[in-house]
Amino acid sequence: MNPAGAARRGRLWSTAGALLVWSSLTLPAANPVSADNAALLRPRLALWGYGNGAAFQQPSGVAFDPTDGAIYVGNTGAHRIDVFSQTGRPLSRFVHRVSGPSGEMLDGSPVALAFDRSGRLLVVDHSAPYVDVLDRRGRPVARLEIPGGHPAAVAVGADGTIYVGTTVEAARVHRFRRDYTADGTWGANGTAPGLLSDIAALAVLGDTAVAVACERSDLVIQIFSPAGEFRRGFGTHEVGDGNFSLPSAMAATPDGRLWVLDGIRRTLQVFDAQGSLLAVAPGSGTALGNFDHPSGLACDGRGSLAVTDRAIGRVQVFEIEDRREGGPSAQQQP
Repeated sequence: MNPAGAARRGRLWSTAGALLVWSSLTLPAANPVSADNAALLRPRLALWGYGNGAAFQQPSGVAFDPTDGAIYVGNTGAHRIDVFSQTGRPLSRFVHRVSGPSGEMLDGSPVALAFDRSGRLLVVDHSAPYVDVLDRRGRPVARLEIPGGHPAAVAVGADGTIYVGTTVEAARVHRFRRDYTADGTWGANGTAPGLLSDIAALAVLGDTAVAVACERSDLVIQIFSPAGEFRRGFGTHEVGDGNFSLPSAMAATPDGRLWVLDGIRRTLQVFDAQGSLLAVAPGSGTALGNFDHPSGLACDGRGSLAVTDRAIGRVQVFEIEDRREGGPSAQQQP
């Protein structure tokens, strides 16, 4: 990084592989966006690895610990989950081990993370046909067994319901109660509205809706009731803002907005609860605040968003600054 250029962007310093930044990134208006709905993202923290010389290897999943705000990063290529404090200080790390085809334990590839309402870590791993439930130190607590398909995404509702999305031909959404017992499955494979094909991400909007992002469906983002009733969808695989090439992650903020990453377009788009585009954060570059191949997204429920980038090997944490009346606490019903 050019020190002079860095100085123009604001104060910064590095510590144990973390880079703290104070600056401001405005999401450009799209279609256009009124000032009442415009959001600002302020980059707060950038992480490059667990420590000096320990760079991330294709990081994907990310989650905030609801208790203390610690940042859990799925360091996919290194088979690990790395844990950082809110200020970027390395706290702990552990290899995620999964059961192989013959029952042997293998180093896994964690790709999606979420915390449940009991403060346990849910881990989707490319190498496992189940979702792991771990304590904060990485010790196994339980497994969410998936009958068919392969887990690709996980999200948790305010009532503690756990949703797991599976991919390829067996694209479905599997529900689990907060005690990890199965609570049904919904969805049918296909590309038409209301059908699922290659689920890439899930997000829960309050207690009344589940957003599903599919890589190959006609409508990329689809909204369902918690029981699987199709309500509406938006975004297609066409050019232009509000559309998508490769949705890679989603997160819902308490105000009812839905944030969607696109790994190919290098964007973070934000929509209201009805699917109207509010703003677009462009990527296209390795500079702080931009994205190259954004792969994971998490919200802490208190105004922070974390974004992982597989290509750069970086995690950025942003603060949401909202100019709407009522700010981030303003509630919208999906």
